[in-house]
Amino acid sequence: MKYIIKESQIKNMMWNYLDSPNYIVLGKEGDEIVLLREGTSNYHDYLYTFDDKRLLVEEDIVFGFSSLFNMDPDDSLDYIGEWFEDRYGYEVNEIINWFD
Repeated sequence: MKYIIKESQIKNMMWNYLDSPNYIVLGKEGDEIVLLREGTSNYHDYLYTFDDKRLLVEEDIVFGFSSLFNMDPDDSLDYIGEWFEDRYGYEVNEIINWFD
């Protein structure tokens, strides 16, 4: 089967994928914020630092995202950074694949 999906639909699918886990936000409006999946205590998925506006993204998220949407991990980081800015309202200057 062949499917035709518009670019705007792909972005919605990406955002839904990234929104699917329930996240707990720790340390809001301090030096950094940490997003961890609900039900975990030590597994940090995202770490955002306010002083340099850097977003660290756990490598499993990057590779899962890039595999699902068939794209380069560096391109995936750009989309993930855009999602983070849109979802949480913080400007992202640098996005890094984080090896936990």
